[in-house]
Amino acid sequence: MIDKKFYSHLWLLIIYIPFVFIVKDFLPQNIARENGPIENVQLVLLAVGVYLCWQAMKKTNIKCDKYIWQAGMLFYVLLFGRELSWGRAVLMRDDGMMPQWSDLGLYGQIAHPLIGIALVYLCILFYRGGFFRFLTNVKIPMWDLVFLVMFVVLVDISEHYNFSIFHGQIDEELFECAMYFEMLRVTDFIGKQN
Repeated sequence: MIDKKFYSHLWLLIIYIPFVFIVKDFLPQNIARENGPIENVQLVLLAVGVYLCWQAMKKTNIKCDKYIWQAGMLFYVLLFGRELSWGRAVLMRDDGMMPQWSDLGLYGQIAHPLIGIALVYLCILFYRGGFFRFLTNVKIPMWDLVFLVMFVVLVDISEHYNFSIFHGQIDEELFECAMYFEMLRVTDFIGKQN
């Protein structure tokens, strides 16, 4: 089911896009650094995502839905780990560079297999929860989903391409904040239907 209502917070996101292009020229470049203020905001948003999924899981009495919300928690945890470069960002060297995986001993050797296991478990949780059945039983906020996809595209363009208005890490990090906000919005919207 699709909810086609255009909620008021979306107007703020429409304003946010040109705001990013204007404000980025006035912000110091190190604001978007690893472990910087913008990335810390992203970590808070992802932690809120884990909390929203946990709350929704507690509220539902449907076993299959509990698997979906567990998958949601794991998904947000994986994004949290990715934002921290799977722990390497916490262990920054004195020169400001992240350590190489080979510098991390046993953890450096098992990190990728552990991430792979977590991804497989995520797929299992979605399968056990009947993800596509779940989607047919809940309302999905169409415009939030559209904005989410748009911010995913803007993050990708900011990270991988160099257009005149897209240049630098500040764009990418600010658009990631909006992307995570929209993920929270969709999560919260669906979670409140339980």
